Amino acid sequence: MAEEVSATEAARAIAAEAGIEHDMGAVGGAGMPVTTGRSPKPAGTLEEPEYMLNTVGEHMFTWKDEFTKETIRIKVSHPARSGRDFWCIVTVVIKQKDRQAVSIFTKKQWNLTSVSGGTSIATALNKREPERNWDGRLALVEQYIHDRVETGDDLLELSTVQDPPPTSYVVYPFLEQNANNMVGADGGSTKSIAALAWCIAYSYGIETMPGIEMPAERRPSLYLDYEGTSNTHAFRRRGILTGVDGLKLQAKIYYKRMYSPIADAATELYDIIKSRNIGLVVIDSGSRAVGGGTNEESVVIPYFNAISSWGVTTLTIVHKSKEAIQKGGNSGPSGVKQWWNQTRNYWELLKDQTPGQSELYVAFRHDKSNNDARHDSMNYSIDFSNGGIKYHLDTEVKSQEIRNELPRNQQIALWLRENGSPATAAEIAEGTGMSHSHVNSTLRFNEGKNFFGSSDKRDRRWDLIEGSQEELDEWETY
Repeated sequence: MAEEVSATEAARAIAAEAGIEHDMGAVGGAGMPVTTGRSPKPAGTLEEPEYMLNTVGEHMFTWKDEFTKETIRIKVSHPARSGRDFWCIVTVVIKQKDRQAVSIFTKKQWNLTSVSGGTSIATALNKREPERNWDGRLALVEQYIHDRVETGDDLLELSTVQDPPPTSYVVYPFLEQNANNMVGADGGSTKSIAALAWCIAYSYGIETMPGIEMPAERRPSLYLDYEGTSNTHAFRRRGILTGVDGLKLQAKIYYKRMYSPIADAATELYDIIKSRNIGLVVIDSGSRAVGGGTNEESVVIPYFNAISSWGVTTLTIVHKSKEAIQKGGNSGPSGVKQWWNQTRNYWELLKDQTPGQSELYVAFRHDKSNNDARHDSMNYSIDFSNGGIKYHLDTEVKSQEIRNELPRNQQIALWLRENGSPATAAEIAEGTGMSHSHVNSTLRFNEGKNFFGSSDKRDRRWDLIEGSQEELDEWETY
């Protein structure tokens, strides 16, 4: 077996064969050869590297030695400021003539604001491949990163944005594009199935739920899972595609089982997302993704910082808060208030199923939208028969359990539609089971938008605005 030699020894051998004197003192001790009789460059000089920013956001600095045909590349990724520190990940690769590239320093942390940071890296590199002027190379890289890299996106003057579009969605109305979306529900409520159905809709471009819309762009999705298995989700994917006759379609939905918190794996996941052009990432579930610290802002805020840094649409699956329900309000996500504050778009999933039945009823209630109006609830029945998972849009909410958790104006609208004729607030209260005061305040608040009332001074009769124009003419609207 041939004895392994260092890059330095190989460079000397190549230089000797070519009749080149290998001057160890030239170019600041960089070990770069010079031809006999040729005046070497002044000590301490170093050529500027070729610079390139690749598709995954790595800053690549490359030096090529025309004499030895050796190439040195320093890759810097994930530069980020934290307090007074400026951290990045550095990798150093050497490629010699007719040999494969070898990484001699792989994904090590470098604090660019530390006096000893670059020195310690240069010392380590000199032990592995000496006489390459590592101090000088690292100094050039450090200067460039400091001068060019800013925290966050590049500075932008808003008037330069031409024809800014309205709020856009990757799956309308559920997933807002490039935003932190969230769906909350109890355990066993089919929220993971819904998330996978949205991934399929986005990546395959097919309507997995009636009433949704997708943009023309098709990109892969990534499902980060803390709770299930790849077999479970592959089975569900097949069932959803079976339900829409889409088994022959081709698209990519990546799956990754997770164990450590998202903030700890953020840079690794960033590389995966960028290298595979992923446009939608699902995190299932939020509690495990922060290591269980759902009531601690110190772990919840870094979680949102991490997923926002990916620059893609995200969906976090969470468990809903039972404490809020007990207090009489909408539930929202369980844990510290920052879960609610940081998400831009929140849907709550309500479910009702009779044991032993292959069909269940679900409703998606839109509780929060920072950038658009809240959407009406989306109601479905899901059929699990014949090996498929098929969503059917329901205009009527058949489950009383689900109906009781819908917004009050929707409960009233459903009752009026089923009743088929105008009714007083007292009759609506009796029919819906809501209090008279809640019904009365809801009707008045939504008058002219959802409902219109008669001109009677007492016991006004109410109906839906979606009625015919002739009916509208007979009623006084405001």
